[in-house]
Amino acid sequence: MNGDREEALARIRRARSIAGADEARELYAGWAEHYDRDVFGTLQVTGSARVAGLLAAYLAPQDNPSILDAGCGTGAVGALLHDQGFRQLDGLDISPRMLAVAARKQVYRALAEADLNLPFGPPQPRYDAVVSAGTFVHGHVGGEGFAALARLLTPGGIMVCAIADPVWVQDRFDRLLQDLELYTLSHNLEAVLPDGAPDAHMLAAKRA
Repeated sequence: MNGDREEALARIRRARSIAGADEARELYAGWAEHYDRDVFGTLQVTGSARVAGLLAAYLAPQDNPSILDAGCGTGAVGALLHDQGFRQLDGLDISPRMLAVAARKQVYRALAEADLNLPFGPPQPRYDAVVSAGTFVHGHVGGEGFAALARLLTPGGIMVCAIADPVWVQDRFDRLLQDLELYTLSHNLEAVLPDGAPDAHMLAAKRA
C-alpha cells in the first residue's frame, strides 16, 4: 500500500512540474485510467469534493443552473455535482483520454477538448457557474485562463475554483479578482492532501 501511495505522489509531483500543453496531454494519456484510484482512492485528495460542496452552498440544483467544469479531467467534480442534483453540466479538458473517462460517468450533457490557455473561439455559451479543481496549478492554467473563464459567467454567476498557492501569488489573484469585478463569497487556504500543508486557495466568487 505504501508503494501505491509513493507512486501516486510521484504522479502528482510530475503533474505539478509539467511545462505546457504537449507534456500535459502525454502525462494524462498515460494516467487517465488510474487517475481516480490514485488521486481520490490512494491519496484521498479533497479538492474536487470541496469545489463541489462550495458551489452547492451558493447554487440550488432545483434552479437548473448551467455549469461549466473547466479542466474537468475524469469528471470527479461533475459526478459529485450530479449526485447533488445538478444536471446542466458541460466539461472542458485538454486530454482526450481524461475526457473519455469522464464520458463514462454519464453526468455531462457535453464534453469538449480545449486548451484553457488559448482564446476561446466565438460564439461561447454563458454559464451560471464555472467550477475547476486541479487546473490552476504550475504548468497548467494561470490567471489569463481564469479571466477568460470568468468572462463566460452570466451576470451574478458563481465561480468556484481550487487555485494552487504559487499560481495565486505569481498571477496576483487578489488584484485579478478586483479587475474582473468578481466579489469574494468564500476564500480559504487549505490542504488538499490529508495531513499536508495548506497549499490551495478554495475560492468562491460572484460576478457583478
